[in-house]
Amino acid sequence: MMDRRTFIGGVAGGLLVVPLVARAQTTRADDVPRAALFAYVANNGAGTVSAFRVDTVTGALTPLAPTAIASDNNPYSVTIDAAGRRLYVAHGDASSIVTFSIDPTSGELRPAPISRTATGAYPVSAAIDPSGRFLYVSTMVADAVAAYAINPTTAALTPVKGSPFAAGKRPSGNAVHPNGRFLYVTNLTSSTIVAFAIDRVTGALKPLRGSPFPAGTNPRAIAIEPGGRFAYVVNAVSNDVSSYRIDPNTGTLAPVPGGAVPTGENPRAVVVAPKGGYVYVASHFSNSIWAYAIDGASGGLRPLPGQPFAAGTNPRGLAIDKRGTLLYCTNYGANSVSAYRINPITGVLNEIPGSPYGTGDGPFGIAIF
Repeated sequence: MMDRRTFIGGVAGGLLVVPLVARAQTTRADDVPRAALFAYVANNGAGTVSAFRVDTVTGALTPLAPTAIASDNNPYSVTIDAAGRRLYVAHGDASSIVTFSIDPTSGELRPAPISRTATGAYPVSAAIDPSGRFLYVSTMVADAVAAYAINPTTAALTPVKGSPFAAGKRPSGNAVHPNGRFLYVTNLTSSTIVAFAIDRVTGALKPLRGSPFPAGTNPRAIAIEPGGRFAYVVNAVSNDVSSYRIDPNTGTLAPVPGGAVPTGENPRAVVVAPKGGYVYVASHFSNSIWAYAIDGASGGLRPLPGQPFAAGTNPRGLAIDKRGTLLYCTNYGANSVSAYRINPITGVLNEIPGSPYGTGDGPFGIAIF
């Protein structure tokens, strides 16, 4: 087993937030809109998933019963499908994806009909394309991306023809472009970003011309602003965030003038506000969140007043709700989740009363629906 706390190829669990009242992208009868909001946390050390109800007014978290659901060993990330019916958990040591069904009323998790899928070695992150038909998993030790077609009825995962696809050295974070045409994968040891074109019919991947693209040292995670114009990559060893302009036709990346912007020590996660105005970065060893305003013309970043903002010990992942009012941060070393309200005018963070909230041992990823 790998040492999860020290392995240089490790990656923080990403966070994902989806709309308060989500609408399915299909017309299936069981795509049930929700008035409630639920949160699910991958407890890396405990091998469990914790469940919470989210107060949609205050942002406070209340544990659901049971508060911890057994999963495979070493869960890294959690990803919810577009309809909010399924939760996919990537497990590093177990080399698997475990799928749960989500009860739309109570938020309770139940194993899906086909609940466990073997992957390549050490999956650490997963992303679903906007259509909800394909799941892409970064398998770090296999140096590949595993691609799956999602069965709309059972949620079973079937490998896409040609999968797995070579994805550089130690692929970590990944993100699908909002238009569903491109996939971007950060590579830890080669310090690059591998970019693919997605076949919208089959889900197969084809490297883009010019890929891989250079990044900083040890890039860990990537986020794309909602308009699809800019991408942001956090580099854990060079302690900065790289900014890129995305060609809307070819998907290729071009560095934004001005170069990378400094962060705290060992940044592990990055998220962009829903309207594209702000970028937030979790700095693992600085125990803080760094915040930036996006220049709407160039994509460049400007530090916000008052940053960095205090987090718990060893923050690992970040997410913002679709209204752009709440931000959540998992704290790996404190076994907790911190919650913040975002100032709608300045982007400044203010911690919510009662935060942080307890989790299981070693929380990595969090997903909210």
